[in-house]
Amino acid sequence: MKEERNDYNEDENIVELVDDEGNTFRFEHLMTFEYKGGWYCALTEIKDAEEEAEEDEDEGEEVAIYRIEGEEDDERLVQIEDDDELDEVFAEFCAQYEDFEDADEAAELDGAED
Repeated sequence: MKEERNDYNEDENIVELVDDEGNTFRFEHLMTFEYKGGWYCALTEIKDAEEEAEEDEDEGEEVAIYRIEGEEDDERLVQIEDDDELDEVFAEFCAQYEDFEDADEAAELDGAED
């Protein structure tokens, strides 16, 4: 999916991407992270209740990872075409996201003891 427009609502953590055919997809922003000098963005598509009911419950959430290109005022999300790069970046996302989740759980436990 090529991003033509990136509408980001920081309060809701929602990103809207528009594909080449003008279809709009809504994603929840999971995290932005650096890997090997590049910046990447991990998103998961927001689906309506009907779409979720149709999916197999054993399937986890799908994560889409995009490379961030451009300058700060003109950033765009670019689909990663190279399978090896995508595998490496996904593994890094998993490691960083797990650390992030562990830190959140630790903070909740620390707060619960006060």
